[in-house]
Amino acid sequence: MAIDTLQADYSDPEGLRRVAEASHADGFSGMLAIHPAQVPVINAAFSPSEHDIAEARAIVTAFAANPDAGTLQINSRMIDRPHLKLAKRVLGLES
Repeated sequence: MAIDTLQADYSDPEGLRRVAEASHADGFSGMLAIHPAQVPVINAAFSPSEHDIAEARAIVTAFAANPDAGTLQINSRMIDRPHLKLAKRVLGLES
């Protein structure tokens, strides 16, 4: 897992939010904090949203209904086995 470095300016929660969200979008799994006040902002950026959770459930359900499929279509998107693995990770079904 890739963990991003810290943001030294602990008095700028909005800047931290932007940096943490960008780090998450870049594929980092987490981020270091230099001050306890940063923890809630970082946790929010790296926690799955309700949309992420719903999408992950839809992917897991689709593959459970089609266990031999390598690729499926959900909402006009191609979904394959790596998406399933990520969905399980989002739902805490796989590490």
